[in-house]
Amino acid sequence: MTCRAASADFSPGPSQATLIDGHGRGIDYLRISLTDRCDLRCSYCLPAGHQDFSPRRDWLQPEEVGQIVAAFAALGVRRIRLTGGGR
Repeated sequence: MTCRAASADFSPGPSQATLIDGHGRGIDYLRISLTDRCDLRCSYCLPAGHQDFSPRRDWLQPEEVGQIVAAFAALGVRRIRLTGGGR
């Protein structure tokens, strides 16, 4: 199995709020990891000390992902990356 990623670009509306990080920079990017079961074992997805995978019942459902994406798009996020592998 390989790592899967998908991206989408969104154009923020004129009345949208803006997310700002601790250094005053605007945030326009969000990464959502759909599952921790990627078999590439990159430190990016599986940090040191990783013990066990999340049970499938704890994974985000498609409707929940849609709600998260909509909420962040309303805050000015223009790019969404969906990551994770699967078994």
